[in-house]
Amino acid sequence: MVVATEVLVALVVLAFLGGVIVATIGPGGILIVTGLYLMTSLSSAQVAGTSSAIFTVGAVLGSLIYARSGEIDWWIAGVVSVAAAGGTWVGVQANASLSRELYGLVLAALLAVVGVTIVYREYHDLEPRVELGRGGWDTVGFVAVGLVVGVSGGLLGIGGAALSAPVLVLVGVPMLATIAITQVVVVATALFTTLNYLLLGAIVTALFVPITGAYLGGVGVGWWLAHRVEAGRLKLALGVALVGLAASLVI
Repeated sequence: MVVATEVLVALVVLAFLGGVIVATIGPGGILIVTGLYLMTSLSSAQVAGTSSAIFTVGAVLGSLIYARSGEIDWWIAGVVSVAAAGGTWVGVQANASLSRELYGLVLAALLAVVGVTIVYREYHDLEPRVELGRGGWDTVGFVAVGLVVGVSGGLLGIGGAALSAPVLVLVGVPMLATIAITQVVVVATALFTTLNYLLLGAIVTALFVPITGAYLGGVGVGWWLAHRVEAGRLKLALGVALVGLAASLVI
């Protein structure tokens, strides 16, 4: 597939910013999904497949650097990741029934929900309402989180960070641990989603290579920032941006 130079440059910039956000506060890969949808003529399957392949590579790097700094809670990461991996198949199958227009509407709805939730909670400085631990029912709760993340990731190709990071914070997981766990969850979600779309021939390699390079650079910068910048203001700015992107998809 051939795209205009200015479009490719814009996608690369979005990918870098998305990588920074993913490694800093979580829901950043959604910028890539939105960019591919708005700036290209890719089908919904190609948008989901290509973005998932990009997220897989970025999440592997993110997992390695967070593992090295010792911030991954492997029990939570394992439970959520296994459930998410299973949920991706359902999402990929559901994607086949989405027209490009309906895909855009579903993506806009998700952007709006995540964005408004982030803004509301940051503005009101809300604490988690539910705190999950390691008991039996708590494990079921984390499995439910994983299934929702996996189905959404398979359906839209969003990787999983857009949902796993906000939800894990809502159930009482500390912010830095949440971002670290999210890297592992995205590996599982994006990898299994990618494999499903690869079988459908829905990954555009001409876009995958340059966007992935920019995304990896952003992930490295994001990890550095996560240890030095207060995340509250960044989350508030991201929430506003997501609501704006949601509006751009439906206007």
